Amino acid sequence: MPSGTMSKSNELLPSVDGINLINYVDESQLEDVMRLVGQDLSEPYSTFTYRYFLHRWPELCILAVPANKMNSNDTTKESSRRPIGCVVCKIDIDVDDTEQITSKSLQDNLDKTLTGYIGMLAVEKPYRKSGIGTALVHHAISRMKDMGCTSVRLETEVSNKSAMRLYEDRFGFVREELLVKYYLNWGDAYRLRLWLDG
Repeated sequence: MPSGTMSKSNELLPSVDGINLINYVDESQLEDVMRLVGQDLSEPYSTFTYRYFLHRWPELCILAVPANKMNSNDTTKESSRRPIGCVVCKIDIDVDDTEQITSKSLQDNLDKTLTGYIGMLAVEKPYRKSGIGTALVHHAISRMKDMGCTSVRLETEVSNKSAMRLYEDRFGFVREELLVKYYLNWGDAYRLRLWLDG
């Protein structure tokens, strides 16, 4: 039987041996998210950008932390262990790129088409190719689907072949648009979209 956890929509979500996926809790984890994402970005994000995502959609930020291998008397909280991976997402109303919502206002927007957005995905280099990124994305997509999203979008650098393989080959994202000189380093990006089953 495959290992993992069940989502609200009763789909089996993958897990990674020795790694726990935990929710973003509070500002005490902000520095870890910034450290993880900042190590590989082609352009820096401001603290405001991180807070925008994390404060408006905390349930769409998932952290990967090494599993606690201590004895059962250990009182170390999962949220206090140093994260080695994260995914940070949000939800938009699919009318135009300027209209956005918070999880607190989802009930007010049930008649609109919601689109999830993966803004940041990072895994420390020693932990890559172990399924952590895949598990983080699976869990994030499942949460966005449970929150009413009909699709998920993201941008990734054309030159980032491992990200392209992850999103296109493993998840079925399709290329919607080529964004020429999208990044500060003049790198091109693809806008990718995954349509979710109802």
